[in-house]
Amino acid sequence: MRPTSLVSLLLLVLTLSCQSSQTAEPEPVQYNVPAEVEPYVKSFREEAGKRNNPVSTTNLIITFGTVLKEDICGQCLLETGKTPRIVLNSDSFCWQQANKEEREGLVFHELGHCLLKLGHRTDTFPMGAFKSLMNPNNVGVYAPCHYPIGGDECDKRPRREYYINELFDPATPTPAWAR
Repeated sequence: MRPTSLVSLLLLVLTLSCQSSQTAEPEPVQYNVPAEVEPYVKSFREEAGKRNNPVSTTNLIITFGTVLKEDICGQCLLETGKTPRIVLNSDSFCWQQANKEEREGLVFHELGHCLLKLGHRTDTFPMGAFKSLMNPNNVGVYAPCHYPIGGDECDKRPRREYYINELFDPATPTPAWAR
């Protein structure tokens, strides 16, 4: 093979291999969050900032809609090169009858998946409470009870600071209420 043919062949192979490894153009930055969810996204940014963990929410889409499973209240959809998307189930159990702490917990949980890249944690304290807001079963870990039976043990709002600290730092020490 002549040197010019060899160079031409190498250039052709190089060109074709570069084209096949290219990915699609990333989506442009988008921000679309329902007005009733916006205060929780703002609070998430503020809480992150208080803990020296600034988080950008400039590229985020949150919608109300149908999630993959019927019994899930929210879902983070992450695809390479695409805007992070969160779908919240607006049914009566998940959103309509939820108190503000449960709504915040749901939004923070999904933002934990989409923006902090956290997975689920199922570990519990010896007394039974989940160690993390990133548990898959209860986003009301720092919410008051809907039906206040049982006095003070029913109101979990004092636990909020621990769960927010743990969201941004999984090494947060065990709080006194969990010992």
